[in-house]
Amino acid sequence: MLAEPTVLAAAKECLYPDLDRSQDQYAVTETQFTTRTWGGWEIPEAVRSRLAPFNTIQLAAGEPDLLGIGMPALDVLNSEATTTPVTVIEAKGHNSDPSTADVGTGITQAHSHLSEVNLGYVAAPIQSISDYERSLARELNVGVIGVVEPTEATLLEPARVTGGGDFSTTIDAIRFQATPHHLTDASFPVNHPKNYLGYVLAHVAVEETNEMYSRHVINDPSAGRHGAILLGLIDDGPEGETLTHLGAEVVRFARAEEGSVAKALEKFASWKGRQKRFTELNSHWAQLSRSIAIQYEPTQLIVEALECLHGRGVTSATIDDVVQEAFKRNRALTVEVFFAHGRRDGVLTAGGELDVSTLTDPDVYKTGIHFQFKHFLRHVGIVTRGGTDKKTEVLSNEWALQQSVTQETIVY
Repeated sequence: MLAEPTVLAAAKECLYPDLDRSQDQYAVTETQFTTRTWGGWEIPEAVRSRLAPFNTIQLAAGEPDLLGIGMPALDVLNSEATTTPVTVIEAKGHNSDPSTADVGTGITQAHSHLSEVNLGYVAAPIQSISDYERSLARELNVGVIGVVEPTEATLLEPARVTGGGDFSTTIDAIRFQATPHHLTDASFPVNHPKNYLGYVLAHVAVEETNEMYSRHVINDPSAGRHGAILLGLIDDGPEGETLTHLGAEVVRFARAEEGSVAKALEKFASWKGRQKRFTELNSHWAQLSRSIAIQYEPTQLIVEALECLHGRGVTSATIDDVVQEAFKRNRALTVEVFFAHGRRDGVLTAGGELDVSTLTDPDVYKTGIHFQFKHFLRHVGIVTRGGTDKKTEVLSNEWALQQSVTQETIVY
């Protein structure tokens, strides 16, 4: 059977066969496919698994079936125009007669998104794709993927990279997940900010980076490196590690505050093994960390949600409070930051809304958000309490801003 969910799963795997191993590709399926049945046909769990993860995809011309980031594995015309294109797929299938799939509508739908994305594809059973529809797709710059079997698809017409317009909030959120900065359960493996700032200092030191880091910061250079990349302090490019603008500012701060990078590393060495809150350990370095942290997109999302809650008098929120408030402001990013990939089909309805009844299950959340990252936010003075990895405490653990813009009224 080549029903629409099956067609989309085959097209996704044709376009992005290495998603599980790729560092610069990411794809999400629209929440309409979280439904258990499709036109009376019960969607097999194996197909649902192939379609995951899910997210709400809201573009100006509607909701495409799939949104992907990164260069597809298929032939792409004008591929030199971008290295990480944004791609949509519109899938068409049929529950009983695959030759009758509405390919023409899929071509029109894919074409309607090209003002916002770089590549558009229609996917359909191969027997439903006529020469006329292939010609129409070429004229409208829409790629065509013919699905032969439930797990086999082939490119019939390549797509050409277009410029695209200003990316929407949804696209920006999905693009974030395709960068080294995305938040996972493995993010911030050592949650004290000094361990990430210290990696920058070790990087510019005269001696070998890992040796300097192990001697002066902690004996886990890979963890420090990972966090420095997450926060945008280090860029790990084709030519090796380089300082970003933020990373360079850490070096300047070290020289201004301590006199030299060497003296700064000596101070960091004196903090070895210290788990004391960074704001208490050294307020100046903590303030630098806070300035860096607030430029990180998940931080901005959480702070904005907490600020709105504080404004309504909710000064001690729970994680489900934060999620519901954040979801009002940026649906796609909230899903990417908070929810585990394998649980989204239960958390999101087919219409792209939150099923709030699921938010009382601690397993729907990424451990990285309520454990390591929350500890990090406390260290820099943004939230009042650290995180927890105990399932019994996730739902009751307090989320509150250390300082809120709305917590006092200024009278002139």
